[in-house]
Amino acid sequence: MSLTFVEFDPVQAKKDRELELQRRRKQYPLPLDSETREEIVRRCAILRHMGDDGIGCDYNQSNDQQLVDYYSWVLDEEHDDL
Repeated sequence: MSLTFVEFDPVQAKKDRELELQRRRKQYPLPLDSETREEIVRRCAILRHMGDDGIGCDYNQSNDQQLVDYYSWVLDEEHDDL
């Protein structure tokens, strides 16, 4: 087995992050409906309780834009195993 190291490109990383944000903003249009907002906050609370350091301590005080940008990943199927 061989490993290939890829040099980190901050410009490409920023472009990738912007594309991801655009995709999420299309998937979860603003303003969020109450069901989606409550589900994001509920899942953040569970993950925070379990010790996930990807959830900030202020998730429950975030506005809709911040919830979509920083925490909508909790609704992805790949994170739905818990």
